[in-house]
Amino acid sequence: MRKISRRGLGAIMASGLSLPYLARASDWPTRPLTLLVPYPPGGPSDVSVRPMVEPLSRVLGQPVVIENRAGAGGSIGAQAVAQSRDGHTVMIFPTAVLTISPHVMAQLPYDPATAFIPVARITLGYSVIASHPSLPFRDAAGLIAYGKANPGQLRFGSAGPGTITQLTGELFGDVTGIKVEHVPYRGSAPSLTDALAGRVQLLFDSVAVPAVNDGKLIGIATIGENRNPSLPNVPTLGEIGLERALAIPWYGVAAPASMPATAIARLTDALRQVTSMPEVASAMAPAGIVPAFEGGAVFAERVRREREMYGALAKRIGIQPQ
Repeated sequence: MRKISRRGLGAIMASGLSLPYLARASDWPTRPLTLLVPYPPGGPSDVSVRPMVEPLSRVLGQPVVIENRAGAGGSIGAQAVAQSRDGHTVMIFPTAVLTISPHVMAQLPYDPATAFIPVARITLGYSVIASHPSLPFRDAAGLIAYGKANPGQLRFGSAGPGTITQLTGELFGDVTGIKVEHVPYRGSAPSLTDALAGRVQLLFDSVAVPAVNDGKLIGIATIGENRNPSLPNVPTLGEIGLERALAIPWYGVAAPASMPATAIARLTDALRQVTSMPEVASAMAPAGIVPAFEGGAVFAERVRREREMYGALAKRIGIQPQ
């Protein structure tokens, strides 16, 4: 081990870091890494990370485990990560947790702007507007006409308050001038269950892609700049003249603010490697999710910029913190 001078040792001790801790940081990870998903199993955040677990474990040389801790629009799991001090727990999160939640959820138990270090974006989600087949329309024009002729009769499910699946539904109603009642769930998977049963009529979520392909739900439009490769016959919102209703979801990794910079750098590089693997892309494709790595300062700036953008949007639409 490289010798450290008395002056260097004094600087280390003054900073509050011990020599064993520095060794652990430089050799990170020294034990299993926990990827905490703040939603139930089966949702897009969960689907985004599961194909990456085994290859990420190979790259890091340690086991990688997923922990689902759902509730309160993702804030329960996010709080657990923010308070983590073990240096081996990070969060897999959708756009909303660090960008939308601060504007639509009252009294969050953490500050999204300071409690986390944005590590990397890992995937983009091709969300879809999906409707129950019992409804008498098969496209956006029919949906809008039905909504205007039947005010208060349409309900959409979301992954919870403060999620992009809520904001997208609210934005669609605002842009098209129809009233669509929001029904929050504890994650995307339970919202899909109720959509399939007809208890809610609409979803604005990538979790609906397999159900659309199976004919269990109707694909109205995809929420992305390009058509979803899994739904090639479903037009984008831009193609049908509804660009203003576009809010593209992505999924990322965030670490607690206490995690050492050396660990952040190692994890960022590992995520870059894993998201470039063809087998990872193939495993994600059926759910309408594609790898889309973006790390470091560029990703941190995206989070900051979108937090401001969604704040202005929530204010314009009139969403009140709850």
